[in-house]
Amino acid sequence: MYIRSRNESIEQLSQSLNPEQLRKAITQRYSALSLSVIADFKKEYADKLIDSRFSAETINKLTRAYYDEKINSEDLFIAVKYSGGENEKYIDDFLDSIDKGFYHGTAAKTFLAVLFEDCNYKEAAEYVKSGAFYPTEYGSLSLEKDVAVELDKMGVPLRACEGFNNNYDVDDLNEALEKYAAIFVRDKNLAVKVCEYMKLPDWSNFRSQVELAMGTEIACLSGDMLSGLRDKYLHENRCIALSQKVNDEYGKFIADMKKEPADVIIESAYEIVSKDNIATYCQECNVELSEKQFSALMSSKNTLDEVYREWCDNGEWHGIDDIGLALEETADRIQISLDRKISEQKAEPVPEQKQAVKPKNKSR
Repeated sequence: MYIRSRNESIEQLSQSLNPEQLRKAITQRYSALSLSVIADFKKEYADKLIDSRFSAETINKLTRAYYDEKINSEDLFIAVKYSGGENEKYIDDFLDSIDKGFYHGTAAKTFLAVLFEDCNYKEAAEYVKSGAFYPTEYGSLSLEKDVAVELDKMGVPLRACEGFNNNYDVDDLNEALEKYAAIFVRDKNLAVKVCEYMKLPDWSNFRSQVELAMGTEIACLSGDMLSGLRDKYLHENRCIALSQKVNDEYGKFIADMKKEPADVIIESAYEIVSKDNIATYCQECNVELSEKQFSALMSSKNTLDEVYREWCDNGEWHGIDDIGLALEETADRIQISLDRKISEQKAEPVPEQKQAVKPKNKSR
């Protein structure tokens, strides 16, 4: 692209701009490159750049990005559309995001959307990158169709907008989507979390649990609340898995014990009662362990035996509530053992490979 001198650009612009526009072009701090780029456009587009409420500094940055082919002409005019609002302060974030791999066309529409969305540019870009939203032609962030469908199934209230300002509550999502309406939700973070969780294999079951837990209060559901419900759901599933494992081990223990003679069974009374208490505790109580501790217990070949051994080694535990402490101590002990094995495996020296001895050349 040929870059004219400042005077050459002013001369060309004087043939298309009105006196007020020309005065602005001359008196404001537009760079020579900006004026040359503006002069390259037809009058209707040159007018948009000169009439923009962006400062000359911002226009200089945009035209430089255009000249460097960071953005194209469509991006340029999307960026200056409805200019002069809250998005100008994010001009550097907008251009930097493109340098970091954010697609220029999506970035330009996201920059425009910040004018009407209650978030800054970086937040808006993250919403789009999450896959939950896309920037529309009308300066907004709309839910992606699949995310909107899942929220609608949950009973979360949605809003729609056709064009620029035809807003309404969504009663029939399919009808709104058929009209190419943008779809909105009160809490954007909720949509981000739904987008994340809906990709997981247990999403349908978790969604049902959320609907059951929230009931008629589903409209109040937020992203933070959904995260909390997810943590609770996963914890309950870990408790169930641990309970099933321990109960299976207890069932096998009792089946084997029944094969023993009466005197052995009598001598094993304490072990039978203790293991029964452990199995009952896992089944009926909320086991307060971390994910890592649950994982450690589940890794054991026989968790029940491990916990019973820990129980017997501690002479201060007597009541049913102490079983929780036994589970915790057992989990930590197993984890230490697992960590030690991993450390030893990493520390094992790699055996040196002997170099093949080359045969000596035979003398002729």
